[in-house]
Formats: sequence, C-alpha cells, structure tokens
Amino acid sequence: MTTIQEQYTRKVGGESFDYELDYEEGAEVAWMARVYRDGELKGSPHGSLSGNALSGSPLREYLVAYVEAMIERGLDVGE
Repeated sequence: MTTIQEQYTRKVGGESFDYELDYEEGAEVAWMARVYRDGELKGSPHGSLSGNALSGSPLREYLVAYVEAMIERGLDVGE
C-alpha cells in the first residue's frame, strides 16, 4: 500500500485542502483519498482502475491529478 500526503489549493476560490491518498499498484488499482480542510474531513473520494498498465511515478501522477481535479470541482468534497 502506498500513501501520499499532499496539499492542494483551489484555483477558483483559493481554499486550501490537505489530502491523503492510499493505493496499491497492480492490474486492478483500488484507491481512496481523505480530504481535509482545517483538520476537518470534507470528503473521501475513491475509485478503481481496471486493466491498469501504469506503475511507479506515472500511476502516482495520474491518481494525484485525478484527486486534485475532484477537489477543484468539489466532487465528493464538501465546503
């Protein structure tokens, strides 16, 4: 299991969020993020990739970009 801890600031609005992203590499990747604002849990977006061919940095970059896009758009993340 890989865990990433990052911070993201929305481009529109400027709100800052901390998040933790857990995932395990493989052909079937299940991932889950926990998104916090000021220490309060605001959402837990999650998903999976089937038939995945990515690993290492490319997989990490893909998942980070996906989670940050969800934060930016407010999908599965409360205010």
